[in-house]
Amino acid sequence: TARNRFMSNEKGLALLSGGLDSTVALAMGCREYELFTALFFDYGQIASAREIKASSEIARRFGIEFECIELRWLGNLSSSYIIGAEAGAGLSQSCGAPDLWVENRNGIFLNVAAAVAVSRGCSVVIAGFNREEAEEFPDNSTEYLEAVNRALDLGERSRVRVESPTVSLDKKEIVREGIDLGVPWELIWSCYRGGDLMCGQCASCLRLRNAVDGTEVEEIIRFKGE
Repeated sequence: TARNRFMSNEKGLALLSGGLDSTVALAMGCREYELFTALFFDYGQIASAREIKASSEIARRFGIEFECIELRWLGNLSSSYIIGAEAGAGLSQSCGAPDLWVENRNGIFLNVAAAVAVSRGCSVVIAGFNREEAEEFPDNSTEYLEAVNRALDLGERSRVRVESPTVSLDKKEIVREGIDLGVPWELIWSCYRGGDLMCGQCASCLRLRNAVDGTEVEEIIRFKGE
């Protein structure tokens, strides 16, 4: 039966942006838990339409319902280069963490997701953090994950926790996991910009390029101008 496919009888949901980390984390989570919903957050990011398309198609591929939650107020508070068309003009290879940072984004996402999880009888939220980006963005780290779970222990009446099966991995290791799990590489969108193809030049694209270099995925992922 379907129930016997899972290593645990716990129910959960996953955060899904359509990018590498969240897609592989979702695939890894599906081995362990019965995941019902993939949550996407639209906070006014430049690539939101393209990310919604990718996320909804990935969720469908995994047989999981897709839900988009709007948090446009979060984008309105931020000066990040990944939000809004005007800000996006500043995107370049040289953009660092301060240029890309969206204040408390992961904290807001995880707290909203935990509330949704409790309302639906789920005890686990799956997130796609990684060791590589944690060096620049501390809200991708194991320490952050532990802190969030301590807060949720106090803030939720029903027990819900956040897990990230990718948190101890770098991007290349995440790609290898994704290959083993057969994730739909052709659907992934990891670009800060919108458009028909990923730009291949922003920081997120460059991390993806490096991660798939020398693997079979390199022939599947497409960037603009290639």
